[in-house]
Amino acid sequence: MAGYNEKGNGKATAKQIRAVFAIAREQGISKERLEKHIKKKYGKESISDLTLQEASELIDCLRQIEQYNEAKDKNGDGIKEIRKWLTRIEERLMILETRYEKVLDRLIGEIELKQGVRLAELEREVRAIRQMLKEYFKEEEEHEQK
Repeated sequence: MAGYNEKGNGKATAKQIRAVFAIAREQGISKERLEKHIKKKYGKESISDLTLQEASELIDCLRQIEQYNEAKDKNGDGIKEIRKWLTRIEERLMILETRYEKVLDRLIGEIELKQGVRLAELEREVRAIRQMLKEYFKEEEEHEQK
């Protein structure tokens, strides 16, 4: 049947997926971190690959984290706010990493282009030297034959 895996468990619903993202966002857990957790714990590439059971388990886990963080916040620890700041920093670092990768790719491309131009120049010089040598040896041969 469509929407069921080989164990007979239905796939996670859209409502469950929205709940996971909403709770994670509220707890300052980035999408990337959530996806890593899903891959590590469930061996799934995407949240939409989770079964109903797995999605329910993940929601329960996130709610436990939420309750723990709320209890800590009541004690004045401010863990929730810290997590939000850390998530923002993590997201900004990922953006910077992407930008640096693009810059590095562009620089590597420019270096390869310059090396290609230099290689073409060297190949022309080698051809010119070969031509000069051919002419030299041809002249030597003609001179010896006389």
